[in-house]
Amino acid sequence: MKCFCSQNCFKEFDDISANINDFYSPCVDCNIIELKKATPLKRQLNLDDLDSDYAKCPSCGRRSLDIVLSHVIKILINQGILKESLASLRRVGIPLITPGLYLEETPMLSDNTLVLILEDINEAVAEIIVDEVHEVKGVIRGNPKLTIGQLDSNSEIEEYKLLAGCDVRVDILNTSVADIVIYKQQSKLHIEFPRKNQGKINQVQEILNKYDNPRIIDGMCGPGTLGIYGLKSNASFVLFNDIYKKAVETTEFNLKINQIPEDKYSIYNEDLNDLVNLIDEKYDIGIIDAFPGVNIDSFRENLLKICKEVIFV
Repeated sequence: MKCFCSQNCFKEFDDISANINDFYSPCVDCNIIELKKATPLKRQLNLDDLDSDYAKCPSCGRRSLDIVLSHVIKILINQGILKESLASLRRVGIPLITPGLYLEETPMLSDNTLVLILEDINEAVAEIIVDEVHEVKGVIRGNPKLTIGQLDSNSEIEEYKLLAGCDVRVDILNTSVADIVIYKQQSKLHIEFPRKNQGKINQVQEILNKYDNPRIIDGMCGPGTLGIYGLKSNASFVLFNDIYKKAVETTEFNLKINQIPEDKYSIYNEDLNDLVNLIDEKYDIGIIDAFPGVNIDSFRENLLKICKEVIFV
């Protein structure tokens, strides 16, 4: 399937999982460079030396994340976005690798494996970054404090803005039952990081263990992560719902990528308080994964009308 950027950004799990454990690991010839995150970059590197070939491995052609971000910083300094005296790795916004994996060491990056979210950036500079820093797949302008999506029916939709390149990413979640692939357009959906101890998934598994083949409502499904995990575990059916249209569109895509049979799920685009009036069937588990600051009392009360129990993750 072609991405909106006309490239092959979408791949089946088998295609991206091949040798995935070594995807970011250095080869024997890699030049592993880790820099101090808070120290101004000019104290650690000669900025004039930074270009697309700086510290690139002669064998595998990859560079460490710190060097890639240093190259971005040089551009931000040259374009007047950052002051050289203050520019450090902590001033480069949010770097998101793709495929997204839980990593314990600095990754070595190949081309088109990094999406950057920067608060102070314009389209012209974003184009320069994508053009000159080959590891960068896309540049997004956004405030990291802003919650992306739609909180509830009384809230406006909040989205970041893609300035250059492509911001489609994939996260690979290693769980106890299966590996799960979650695609998302990062300017449209909230950020999640694959973690070693996946707290939300562990919560869902704990309640799944109480049932044989439970029926689940994933009431605020986002890109579908928790409901897909339920179906990969022991759930017999999952109703996915989200008030944010882009979320349910993403969920539908991720269900297909993860090869979930169509008779195992349904998808709704409703306010969770209204959903209960549209459902005749009873469910075992209701899952509420609300954004911070959202009052969930009414959601819980309404879900309990059609679910045996409700959990908040």
